Amino acid sequence: MPVGETLAAERRKQSKSVTEVVAATNIIARLINALEAGRYDELPQQAYVRGYIQSYAKFLGMPAAPLLKEYEADLGLGKPRTRLEEVPERTVVPMRDQMHHIPTKTWLTIVVAIIGIGFVLWLVGTVVNRSDAPPPIPPEAATSTIEPTESVPGVATDTVPASDTVGTESPGDASSTVSDQAFVLKVAVAEGAASWLRVTVDGLKAYEGTLSGGQTKEWTVTKDAEVQIGKPDEVTVTRDGEAVSPKSVNGIGIVTLSTTAE
Repeated sequence: MPVGETLAAERRKQSKSVTEVVAATNIIARLINALEAGRYDELPQQAYVRGYIQSYAKFLGMPAAPLLKEYEADLGLGKPRTRLEEVPERTVVPMRDQMHHIPTKTWLTIVVAIIGIGFVLWLVGTVVNRSDAPPPIPPEAATSTIEPTESVPGVATDTVPASDTVGTESPGDASSTVSDQAFVLKVAVAEGAASWLRVTVDGLKAYEGTLSGGQTKEWTVTKDAEVQIGKPDEVTVTRDGEAVSPKSVNGIGIVTLSTTAE
């Protein structure tokens, strides 16, 4: 009796279904039906079929050796084979656990492709979103850390009355209405130059902006004053007509005056 019929007869004798055989052996139903019917042309290589027979026999509790001999007899393996029969025909039917298997080289190719695409997208995003570095802030636009007043350089914001002059005025006239300790603070920008200034008089911001060359401003100070200068070399600061040298702090010229100073 062919091996397939032997297995099928024992399965029916034990009242077991093909579905139970599939669940126990992991052999797909199509191959089990082909084995039971003796349709060997629908089965993979002989080595696989031997494995199917052994798994099937183990499930039914049958010895596998006699069944394998029956299989060899079914194939005529005991007869002398011709030269053409010495090379078995190869099949490409995969095992059930190999049907959805992806080769390692394919996985590596996919991973490398994903990494390459990600790198290209990152590079394109970097080029598109790249912005040129902003130009350095000129000294006249610098903000001193001494007074955290937020304003835009170049916009005058006088909060203490000041007088713009082209020539010179008498300090005595400006201080005639204040106490004897008050003094006149004056700033002047050299011809052909310009500088950012921030002036604080008696605790109030008197001026902030860019003063052009040849312009002057003066204030009457009763307590104290501070002048911040973007370009100290282009600006002259005087107290009652006497020039005062600024100190440099982070590239900004600073002049601090008070009524108690000698």
